[in-house]
Amino acid sequence: MYERRARRVVYENPWLRFEAHEIVHPTGAPGVHGVVVTPPASAAVLVDGADVLLVRQPRFAVDAEVLEAIKGGRAPGEDALQCAIRESREEAGVVAARWDALGSTYEIPSIVQHPVALFLGRDLSPAPLAPEENELIEIVRVPFDDALAACADGRIDDAVTAIALLRAARVLRGP
Repeated sequence: MYERRARRVVYENPWLRFEAHEIVHPTGAPGVHGVVVTPPASAAVLVDGADVLLVRQPRFAVDAEVLEAIKGGRAPGEDALQCAIRESREEAGVVAARWDALGSTYEIPSIVQHPVALFLGRDLSPAPLAPEENELIEIVRVPFDDALAACADGRIDDAVTAIALLRAARVLRGP
């Protein structure tokens, strides 16, 4: 494993912190490694009949609009499911009566510290909350099978979304 010798904060804002760590690699070589620390996050696959509700929103780092599952960081004191419920209301304007935990996944385990908790929400009803003022979100209704095909052919290229959809399919269809 890695030996962590020192850590310094390079940049911080309310949504993330970037740390530089002086380390010794498992091979014994010294080095510096960057880590992105964000609040723990949740993602929700919201299924309505044969469709899934996804969102399309601009993402700064890739300078593109990305089609993805509902997701966001936890507020202080919020657990993973509470975060998924709040994000579903903020981003898609719905709440699910039935929730299934789908485990968790890492976005980029080489540099992002926390995994994302994944959930499947079903039996949806309207329950809108205002989105954050910096979010521009388009709700996109997609047949569930088309969403799975879009993961396979690259039209959906967000890794967390693809993993969440695959795990949701397993719950919905069985092993």
